[in-house]
Amino acid sequence: MPEPITLTLNDLWLFLLAFAGGLSTISAGIAVIVNIIHKAKAPNKKQDERIAALEEKCGKTEARLEQGNKRFESDAEKMCALEQTMKATNKIIIESLQALTAHAIDGNNTAQLKQAERL
Repeated sequence: MPEPITLTLNDLWLFLLAFAGGLSTISAGIAVIVNIIHKAKAPNKKQDERIAALEEKCGKTEARLEQGNKRFESDAEKMCALEQTMKATNKIIIESLQALTAHAIDGNNTAQLKQAERL
């Protein structure tokens, strides 16, 4: 007949200590693994934060650029209108000067002078 298994208080105490030691070893190993994973992901997290900041800055810059383009287009239209006005004004001035020059040379062209005066 096989011998009966006897469990003494000393055996029970050794079993509990071994179990607690194994548990603490496993938890320490898990903590080390978690720490390694956390440190491995840290550069990606920093990089993601930098990229997010740069994307935000780029978005603001694009908005300012768009506003500048709209102002430039508006200014270009105003400059074109101003150029047309200046051309018309210059034409009137040149015609008036031609009439004055012709009148100064021969004393005639009074009709042209009166026409230039009306402009």
